[in-house]
Amino acid sequence: MKLFLILGNQLFPKNYIEEYKNTHTFFMAEDYSLCKHMKPSKSKILLFLSAMRSYADDLKRNDFQVDYRDAEHPQFKDDYVTKLDASLNDRQVTCVTMFEIEDKFFEEIIVDFLQKKNIEYNFLKSPMFINSREEFSEFLRNSKPQMATFYRKTRLAQDILIEGNGKPVGGKWSFDAENRKKIPNEIQIPQYPTFSITSHTAKVMEIIEREFSDHHGMMDNFNFATNHDQVSDLLDFFLESKLHNFGDYEDAVTQRDNILFHSTLSPYLNLGLITPHQIIERTINHCKENDVKLNSLEGFIRQVIGWREFMRGIYQNFSERMDKSNFFNHKRNMNDSWYTGETGLPPLDHAINNALNYGWSHHIERLMILSNLMNLCEIKPSDVYRWFMEMFVDSSDWVMTPNVYGMGLFSDGGIFATKPYLCGSNYILKMMDFKRGEWCEVMDGLYWRFINKNRDFFLTNPRLSLMVSSFDKMDSIRKERIVGMAENFIFEHTHE
Repeated sequence: MKLFLILGNQLFPKNYIEEYKNTHTFFMAEDYSLCKHMKPSKSKILLFLSAMRSYADDLKRNDFQVDYRDAEHPQFKDDYVTKLDASLNDRQVTCVTMFEIEDKFFEEIIVDFLQKKNIEYNFLKSPMFINSREEFSEFLRNSKPQMATFYRKTRLAQDILIEGNGKPVGGKWSFDAENRKKIPNEIQIPQYPTFSITSHTAKVMEIIEREFSDHHGMMDNFNFATNHDQVSDLLDFFLESKLHNFGDYEDAVTQRDNILFHSTLSPYLNLGLITPHQIIERTINHCKENDVKLNSLEGFIRQVIGWREFMRGIYQNFSERMDKSNFFNHKRNMNDSWYTGETGLPPLDHAINNALNYGWSHHIERLMILSNLMNLCEIKPSDVYRWFMEMFVDSSDWVMTPNVYGMGLFSDGGIFATKPYLCGSNYILKMMDFKRGEWCEVMDGLYWRFINKNRDFFLTNPRLSLMVSSFDKMDSIRKERIVGMAENFIFEHTHE
C-alpha cells in the first residue's frame, strides 16, 4: 500500500497529484502542535484549517481516497508523526510520496520518522516555486547571492518579458525606480471582494476559541479565500482592477486602506491554493489583451519570480547562519505595546493594528515601519522573527527567516542585502499620509541614535558614512533632545 502525504501548505491543484489517485491514499491531518508552533495568529489557523477541509472535500468529490484527521479526531493533540504512524500501520504502507517540505524543522521531523520506521519515501518538486532547489544551488556556484542577478537569470530561463534578442522588454530589467509614488487623495482604491464564509470556517472558529484563545489576531473580520475557485477569482480581480496602478503605488502606505493596489496573493501562494506558474501565465495573457503599464507588470512579475523565489533559495542555503545571527548585538525584548498597537507612534500603531485586524500588511509596512523600528529599538532578532511569525497569515519559516534576519534587520551582516534598511520620519512623511507631530522627533531620535551607536559600521561604507557626518553636524541641542526622546521610548516599550 502507498500513501501520499499532503501538508496544510501543499493544497496544490489536483492535476499535480492526479497520477497518484488510483495507487495512493492521501493523508492530511490538523495538528495541535503545528497550530501552537510560534503561536500563529487566530486568522492564520482559521485560514489553514478551513482551506485544508475544503481541499479534502474536493479530493473526496473527485474519488481520491483520503484519510483526513481533523481537530475532532481523538489524536488531535498527539504529535504529527503519531497520527501519521497510525495511518501507515492501518494500511500497512510501504512507500510514502510527498512534495518537498519547505520548512526545514518539519522536513527533518518527517524524514527522521520515516527513516527510523524503514519506510521508502520520495519527494516531488514543489509546485509552490518555479525554480528547483538544485537550480538555486547551481546559481550560487557561479554568482553571489544577489537578487537582481538571480531575477535576470530566471527571466531569461523562463522567457518572461524577454525580447527576441534576449534583452528585457522596455530596455530595463527593473522599473523599481518608478514605483515609489505617494498615493493621491483623489485616486479611487478598488473595493476588496468579500469571500463567503463556509461551514468549515464557522466550525474552525469554535475550535480556535476553545483551543487557541490566547493567540493574537482577530476572526470577526476574517475575509480570506479558502479554496481554489475563490483564489482564482481574486487573481482576476487584481488583474482587472488593480494591476494597472500596482507599480506606481507599490511602496505607498495610506490610512485609508491597508491593501491599496496589492494582490494579497502571498497567503494563497504559501498554501498552494495557487501556483506561481498560474499567476505568471494568467498575468502575461491578461497584459497581451489589455493596456497595462510596464512598470506595474514588471514590478508584479518581480515579486513573484524574483523576490519570492530568491527568498526560498536563500533560506534553503543560509538559514542555519541566519537563525543564530545578531550582527548589531541587539538584546532587548518587546513590551506588550508591540502586540496591542499602543506605542504612541502613529505609523507603528497603524501597522501593528493592520497585522492584528487583518493578518496581512504589504512589504513597506513590514520593512520600513515594523522591521525598521524594531531594529532601531534594539530588539533581539529572534524576538522580531517570532513577532512576524505570530502576526501574519502568510508566515512560514522559509519566508520569514530570510525576510526578517536578512532584509528587515540586516542581522545576518549582509548575506544578500547590501545595507540595513533604516529610516527616520522623512521617508514616512514622503510615502505615507501621516501628519507631522511629536512622533517625528521620537522616530528621528531613534534613527540618529542608531547611526551614532553603530558609527564604526557605517563609516566602513563611503555611501553610509555620510549619515555619520550628518549626525555629527546636527545642532547639539536638537541632537540631545531627540536622542533623549528616543531613549525614553525604548525604556517605555522594551525591556532587557
